[in-house]
Amino acid sequence: MSKIKFSIEKPGNVTLEIYNLIGLKIDELPAGHLEVGDHTVFWKPKYNLSGSVLNYRIELNKQVIKENMFIVR
Repeated sequence: MSKIKFSIEKPGNVTLEIYNLIGLKIDELPAGHLEVGDHTVFWKPKYNLSGSVLNYRIELNKQVIKENMFIVR
């Protein structure tokens, strides 16, 4: 299970998308409406992705945050 932490400055509906390095979406997590502050989303990959580098994209009110993560076993 992976833990993704982020902060938001304005309340709104948040969507979290996970991509592999070639840009294919491998999962989408609608986090729903979140208030201002720090948040943590737990994500369990559907496949064995040990040793993978992935990108995640958080969208809130048309603002986008993109980050990388490394999956270790």
